[in-house]
Amino acid sequence: MSVAPVVSLPHPLVGAVEQIESALDRMPLSAWAGLEPAKVQGLVERLMRVEARVKAQQVAGTRALDASGLAKSRGASSTGAMLAGAFGGDRRAGDQMVNMGKALQSASRTEDALARGEIGPSQAAIIAGAIADLPDDTTPEQKQACEDTLIGDACRFSLKDLRSRSRRITDQFKPTPEVDAVENQNLERQESEAWRRAEFWMVDNRDGTHRGGFVLPDAQADMLRTAVEAISAPRRDHLHDDSPAAESYYDRDLTHRHRLGMGFAELCGHLPADQLPGKGGLGATLIVRLDHDTLVHGIKAATLSTGTRLSAGQARQMACRLGIIPQVFNGKSLPLDHGHEQRTFTKTQRQALENRDGGCTYPGCDRPPEWCEAHHWNTSWADGGETRLEDGVLVCPFHHRTIHDTGTTIRMSPLDGHPEYRSPGTDVWKRNHRWRP
Repeated sequence: MSVAPVVSLPHPLVGAVEQIESALDRMPLSAWAGLEPAKVQGLVERLMRVEARVKAQQVAGTRALDASGLAKSRGASSTGAMLAGAFGGDRRAGDQMVNMGKALQSASRTEDALARGEIGPSQAAIIAGAIADLPDDTTPEQKQACEDTLIGDACRFSLKDLRSRSRRITDQFKPTPEVDAVENQNLERQESEAWRRAEFWMVDNRDGTHRGGFVLPDAQADMLRTAVEAISAPRRDHLHDDSPAAESYYDRDLTHRHRLGMGFAELCGHLPADQLPGKGGLGATLIVRLDHDTLVHGIKAATLSTGTRLSAGQARQMACRLGIIPQVFNGKSLPLDHGHEQRTFTKTQRQALENRDGGCTYPGCDRPPEWCEAHHWNTSWADGGETRLEDGVLVCPFHHRTIHDTGTTIRMSPLDGHPEYRSPGTDVWKRNHRWRP
């Protein structure tokens, strides 16, 4: 009697990887040129989610590989080094995958969301870090609530906003005063450590230029970035014809990096800060937002106009010593409305718009306030509109043109008063999602 041979079926993961490779073999790069742009956009977005799903599998596999000890048995210094030697040669990328695997091990819901393509690797790393930083006495139910909240926030917020939101995620199970106090303490510690890590270096290139680099605390980096971006903003009109950069600045072939470099060079020529050139009456002005209790008692964190959170102590110091404009809430207000006789928005109105909008209000745009213009959204000034705060929205020059060219409709949300946009031919109102602490 003959015995049937035993057929060994491949492991599901082996078969799945082979299918992925086979599918990619059937995707010639030249085929993209023949598709409609809208279909190309849809496919690229789907591939971004596929990439996230593949990354989740890579991370899970790397974690299993690291736990096996194979790298050590083969004489490699680490699992990351072994993977780098097998493909790509980037040991840092290999080490990052190992570290991400360890971080996601304690954030299983985040790893599952990554595996489903609901979030990207950078978002997953932020959420996993936030979960790892939760207090030791956090219960499993509280941890789950925090993780689910951040996974839901990831689809709406930019990475910067998601990171800021994650630092206050304990508001899911702690009272607001306690969350405020903990955040302020963490920021004080972070700021102290950041000052100790500050660095600056500069080298003569011996060709009329210098090159350099620096490490700055967040608040001071935001001050520098705000000034440089104000000088380098599109539609810049404050450069005089005798400026060394005046002619070359408007070269369409300039990269954004070179424009910023030219802006930085001009900044150095206009120190001290109270003599910096500006745009729209604000320019390189950085605003620190704090409530009255913070100003008086120093117990609650504040926010820069760039979105950076900082401790109450540093906010009070910046407000009173460094020439930074304080925007204090629950205190005496400033006049924000003007009639038809005044066409442009005032400096005070611009500051109020920056606080409300945080940058360009057009859905999906991430341009900072320094790049934006105040737009009469309700009735244009030429048609009799008044220059009042509620009639203004911040938009970048590109989307300012888009609004006029397409006839996009704008309204103030009946729920919270933030601007919402509706494209012609649709009934859907959209808005720019920014996290506002």
